[in-house]
Amino acid sequence: MSRRVIVIAQARMGSSRLPGKVLRRAGDRSLLEHLLNRLGRSRAATDLVIATTTDAGDEPLVAAATALGCAVHRGSVDDVLGRYHAAIQAMNAAPHDLVVRVTGDCPLLDPAELDRLVEEFMTRAGTDAAVEYLTNQAGERRRIPRGLDVEVFEVAGLERAAHEASLAGDREHVTPYFYREPGRFVTAVSDPPGPDLGHLRLTVDTPADLELVDAVVRALGDDASTQAIASWLAAHPEVAALNADVRQKGIDSDMQARAARVLGRRLLARADAGGTTGFGHVTRVGAVLDAWVDLGGHATLVGRGVVGAVRARLLACGVELIDGGDDEFDARVAAADALVVDGYAFGREHQARWQPQRPLLAIDDLAAHEQLADVVVNQILDFDPDRYEVAAWTRLLVGHPYVLLRREFRERSAAAPISAGPPRIVLTFGGTDPAQLSEPFVRALLNAEGLTARLQLIVGEGQDPQARARLAALAAAHEQLEIHVDVREMATMLAGASACVCAAGTTVWEAMASGVPVVCVAAADNQRPVIAGIERRDAGISLGWHGELNFAAAARTIQTLLADPTRLAELSTKGRATVDGRGVYRVLDALLDVIHRRAAQPHQS
Repeated sequence: MSRRVIVIAQARMGSSRLPGKVLRRAGDRSLLEHLLNRLGRSRAATDLVIATTTDAGDEPLVAAATALGCAVHRGSVDDVLGRYHAAIQAMNAAPHDLVVRVTGDCPLLDPAELDRLVEEFMTRAGTDAAVEYLTNQAGERRRIPRGLDVEVFEVAGLERAAHEASLAGDREHVTPYFYREPGRFVTAVSDPPGPDLGHLRLTVDTPADLELVDAVVRALGDDASTQAIASWLAAHPEVAALNADVRQKGIDSDMQARAARVLGRRLLARADAGGTTGFGHVTRVGAVLDAWVDLGGHATLVGRGVVGAVRARLLACGVELIDGGDDEFDARVAAADALVVDGYAFGREHQARWQPQRPLLAIDDLAAHEQLADVVVNQILDFDPDRYEVAAWTRLLVGHPYVLLRREFRERSAAAPISAGPPRIVLTFGGTDPAQLSEPFVRALLNAEGLTARLQLIVGEGQDPQARARLAALAAAHEQLEIHVDVREMATMLAGASACVCAAGTTVWEAMASGVPVVCVAAADNQRPVIAGIERRDAGISLGWHGELNFAAAARTIQTLLADPTRLAELSTKGRATVDGRGVYRVLDALLDVIHRRAAQPHQS
């Protein structure tokens, strides 16, 4: 059966954030020219239409598209679904023909990705895997950059949606009627092969977006592949940072959809803290739990040693805390909708016991055993996913797009300017400081000739009491040193700091997300790849392994950095470009997908 493949790109001159954007230029071409050039390289497309409005303001767009030899259909301003339907009717399309929806603000759209989706849709047809709607993204749940979104469906499905959809949002955004209510259509999300690039933004909706696309085009030419673009941006994080803070229009609806999936569900977690374990495992799990509660779910953490500010923060977020171990956790598994675990003690045998009972998310940074969890998260920069041995059903989420930040660091805002007056350095080496770095670092900085920086050292209640007493004595003798015990408002402490000197645990991500330049040291084996990844990206300064540290030399490095405002600004920009604060939502979307799949197929893993 022969099918037409009709690509419809909706576009308008109007834009609240970048008026006339489709005719603005990147390199030597308008964004419209870039899009049409790329769509023209599609092997699957048989027809191409620009769907715009009857508004007089769109006349320049109509003229430009016509001059480029592209067909144009004009229709309703607000009823974009109706505009699509009318365009299809004007083309006399058959019910089995395919419609491919793209948008006019995606000048770097990948024709190979469009062809892949069309081919998969056709290959599924007539099989048990047949779908009525196929896409390569689901809002925040994506492995492709924004700007490469493709949606494929039949003319028959478009006609049904056009006749049945009544909500304004369904008609304005064309396709929500296909997927908003589970079961109405058979839908699927198809991830492209290759690395996860969901953190990149290649669409154009703001001046910052246009600046980024212009830089890419001038560096790589008009026809660069998605992988070439991603590699270039990884090598030029200052360019990737240009639009890192832009919030996608419609993101609130993504959050609403996510909240609807979470509402009333119970998430049960297992993690321990204290002693040599530190508080990193509980902090990472806590970010997942407080986001779950924010979205309307119920969250419980079972663990030992959860004390001090970490405990207070979780309770304030509405997380239920149970002091206990595996037995207490096992007793609550049956009442949960999903499970999350973080800790080196929870190996393959634990996952084999828990995963068959409930969807399981495991947070890991070692790849020390076969992973049987449904979702495995490793937030270490550039960690090689091939190091993992995983079950057939396991989805790996690896790298900085999945950094788990708690509530106070998730909502992006402009980086606080460095405070006026003397430089201010925040130092922290974990809740228990197992490598005992606080005192030698502080002494080295206090002894550094000419260093006038205020030193704000954060220690936890779990730190050795004798070490804390010695630090208190140092603070009493040196007014430039302040000791802060068990800080609850870490974001407030970091805001405006000149630099953060820390172990390469949770705090390093929090500082980067806050735009505070980081100077980091590996205080545990699992932190070695963290400092290596940060150094490779030039997103911070690595002091290396704590056991080989020359503290006097480290103090000189910090002093040199503070005297270089250009370098400080560069590290601030690269840090924020690396950690965007959305990682926890990407992780939750993956877990919610598993919950939905296992509910629909209860006898499958």
